[in-house]
Amino acid sequence: MKRSGKIYRNNEASVMKMLGLNPTPNSGSGWIVKEDGESEDIICQLKSTDANSIRVDKKDIDTLIYHGIVSHKVPIFAIQFLKDNEVYLLVRPDDLYDVSRLMQGDRIEAKEIVLEETDKKQISKKCIKSSYDARRTFIDENDSKFKKRSKSAKWK
Repeated sequence: MKRSGKIYRNNEASVMKMLGLNPTPNSGSGWIVKEDGESEDIICQLKSTDANSIRVDKKDIDTLIYHGIVSHKVPIFAIQFLKDNEVYLLVRPDDLYDVSRLMQGDRIEAKEIVLEETDKKQISKKCIKSSYDARRTFIDENDSKFKKRSKSAKWK
Protein backbone atom coordinates (compact mmCIF):
# COMPACT_ATOMS: atom_id res chain seq x y z
CA MET A 1 0.00 0.00 0.00
CA LYS A 2 1.31 3.42 -0.94
CA ARG A 3 2.09 5.86 1.86
CA SER A 4 0.26 9.17 2.09
CA GLY A 5 1.91 12.59 1.95
CA LYS A 6 1.10 13.14 5.62
CA ILE A 7 3.25 10.15 6.62
CA TYR A 8 6.17 11.47 4.56
CA ARG A 9 5.79 14.95 6.09
CA ASN A 10 5.76 13.56 9.65
CA ASN A 11 8.74 11.34 8.82
CA GLU A 12 10.60 14.32 7.37
CA ALA A 13 10.01 16.33 10.56
CA SER A 14 11.21 13.47 12.78
CA VAL A 15 14.38 12.94 10.71
CA MET A 16 15.19 16.66 10.81
CA LYS A 17 14.74 16.69 14.60
CA MET A 18 16.94 13.58 14.87
CA LEU A 19 19.66 15.47 12.96
CA GLY A 20 19.24 18.47 15.27
CA LEU A 21 17.60 20.63 12.62
CA ASN A 22 14.34 22.54 12.52
CA PRO A 23 11.85 21.20 9.94
CA THR A 24 10.70 23.86 7.49
CA PRO A 25 7.03 24.54 6.83
CA ASN A 26 5.63 22.90 3.69
CA SER A 27 8.95 21.18 3.01
CA GLY A 28 10.57 24.43 1.93
CA SER A 29 8.15 25.23 -0.87
CA GLY A 30 7.67 28.83 0.28
CA TRP A 31 9.45 31.98 -0.82
CA ILE A 32 11.69 32.52 2.19
CA VAL A 33 12.54 29.19 3.81
CA LYS A 34 13.93 26.55 1.46
CA GLU A 35 14.77 22.84 1.65
CA ASP A 36 13.46 20.40 4.30
CA GLY A 37 15.30 21.43 7.45
CA GLU A 38 17.79 23.95 8.71
CA SER A 39 19.64 25.32 11.69
CA GLU A 40 21.76 28.43 12.09
CA ASP A 41 24.61 26.85 10.14
CA ILE A 42 23.17 23.88 8.19
CA ILE A 43 20.59 23.52 5.43
CA CYS A 44 19.35 20.00 4.64
CA GLN A 45 17.35 18.27 1.91
CA LEU A 46 15.85 14.83 2.68
CA LYS A 47 15.00 12.19 0.12
CA SER A 48 13.34 9.04 1.46
CA THR A 49 12.15 5.86 -0.22
CA ASP A 50 10.51 2.50 0.49
CA ALA A 51 12.62 0.89 -2.24
CA ASN A 52 16.09 -0.65 -1.92
CA SER A 53 17.67 1.99 -4.14
CA ILE A 54 17.31 5.71 -4.64
CA ARG A 55 18.11 8.09 -7.46
CA VAL A 56 19.71 11.41 -6.65
CA ASP A 57 19.61 14.01 -9.43
CA LYS A 58 22.49 16.43 -9.86
CA LYS A 59 19.89 19.18 -10.24
CA ASP A 60 18.63 18.53 -6.68
CA ILE A 61 22.18 18.72 -5.32
CA ASP A 62 22.91 21.90 -7.29
CA THR A 63 19.70 23.49 -5.97
CA LEU A 64 20.67 22.58 -2.40
CA ILE A 65 24.17 24.02 -2.87
CA TYR A 66 22.68 27.21 -4.35
CA HIS A 67 20.31 27.62 -1.37
CA GLY A 68 23.27 26.98 0.94
CA ILE A 69 25.28 29.73 -0.76
CA VAL A 70 22.39 32.18 -0.63
CA SER A 71 21.64 31.51 3.05
CA HIS A 72 25.34 31.15 4.06
CA LYS A 73 24.80 27.62 5.40
CA VAL A 74 26.54 24.29 4.90
CA PRO A 75 24.45 22.05 2.57
CA ILE A 76 23.69 18.45 3.57
CA PHE A 77 21.72 15.97 1.46
CA ALA A 78 20.09 13.28 3.64
CA ILE A 79 18.96 9.95 2.21
CA GLN A 80 16.62 7.64 4.13
CA PHE A 81 15.60 4.05 3.42
CA LEU A 82 12.26 3.65 5.20
CA LYS A 83 12.34 -0.17 5.38
CA ASP A 84 15.39 -0.14 7.65
CA ASN A 85 14.94 3.44 8.91
CA GLU A 86 18.59 4.10 7.96
CA VAL A 87 19.65 7.69 7.30
CA TYR A 88 22.78 8.57 5.32
CA LEU A 89 24.28 12.01 4.73
CA LEU A 90 25.69 13.16 1.41
CA VAL A 91 28.26 15.92 1.93
CA ARG A 92 31.00 17.47 -0.22
CA PRO A 93 34.51 16.48 0.98
CA ASP A 94 35.34 20.16 1.62
CA ASP A 95 32.39 20.43 4.04
CA LEU A 96 32.87 17.11 5.86
CA TYR A 97 34.92 18.51 8.76
CA ASP A 98 32.57 21.45 9.26
CA VAL A 99 29.50 19.21 9.18
CA SER A 100 30.94 16.81 11.74
CA ARG A 101 31.69 19.72 14.12
CA LEU A 102 28.27 21.28 13.56
CA MET A 103 26.47 17.97 14.19
CA GLN A 104 28.30 17.73 17.53
CA GLY A 105 27.04 21.19 18.47
CA ASP A 106 30.25 23.17 17.87
CA ARG A 107 30.27 26.53 16.12
CA ILE A 108 32.41 27.20 13.09
CA GLU A 109 33.73 30.41 11.64
CA ALA A 110 31.76 31.77 8.76
CA LYS A 111 33.47 31.09 5.47
CA GLU A 112 33.59 33.62 2.73
CA ILE A 113 32.02 31.91 -0.23
CA VAL A 114 33.72 32.58 -3.53
CA LEU A 115 31.65 31.69 -6.53
CA GLU A 116 33.48 29.96 -9.32
CA GLU A 117 32.90 30.92 -12.91
CA THR A 118 30.60 27.91 -13.43
CA ASP A 119 28.50 28.90 -10.40
CA LYS A 120 28.12 32.43 -11.75
CA LYS A 121 26.84 31.05 -15.05
CA GLN A 122 24.21 28.96 -13.25
CA ILE A 123 23.03 31.84 -11.07
CA SER A 124 22.84 34.56 -13.72
CA LYS A 125 19.63 34.75 -15.69
CA LYS A 126 19.39 35.57 -19.34
CA CYS A 127 17.99 38.95 -20.20
CA ILE A 128 16.16 39.12 -23.50
CA LYS A 129 15.77 42.56 -24.94
CA SER A 130 13.02 43.15 -27.42
CA SER A 131 12.06 45.90 -29.78
CA TYR A 132 9.25 46.57 -32.19
CA ASP A 133 11.45 45.75 -35.20
CA ALA A 134 12.57 42.42 -33.70
CA ARG A 135 8.97 41.40 -32.94
CA ARG A 136 7.81 42.43 -36.40
CA THR A 137 10.62 40.43 -38.06
CA PHE A 138 9.80 37.37 -35.94
CA ILE A 139 6.09 37.57 -36.79
CA ASP A 140 6.82 38.00 -40.50
CA GLU A 141 9.19 35.01 -40.51
CA ASN A 142 6.59 32.83 -38.77
CA ASP A 143 3.82 33.98 -41.12
CA SER A 144 5.90 33.07 -44.17
CA LYS A 145 7.03 29.79 -42.59
CA PHE A 146 3.53 28.56 -41.76
CA LYS A 147 1.68 30.16 -44.67
CA LYS A 148 -0.45 27.76 -46.70
CA ARG A 149 1.64 26.52 -49.58
CA SER A 150 -1.16 25.43 -51.89
CA LYS A 151 -4.60 26.74 -52.53
CA SER A 152 -7.54 24.58 -51.67
CA ALA A 153 -10.20 23.65 -54.21
CA LYS A 154 -12.76 26.41 -54.57
CA TRP A 155 -16.24 26.27 -55.93
CA LYS A 156 -16.70 28.35 -58.96
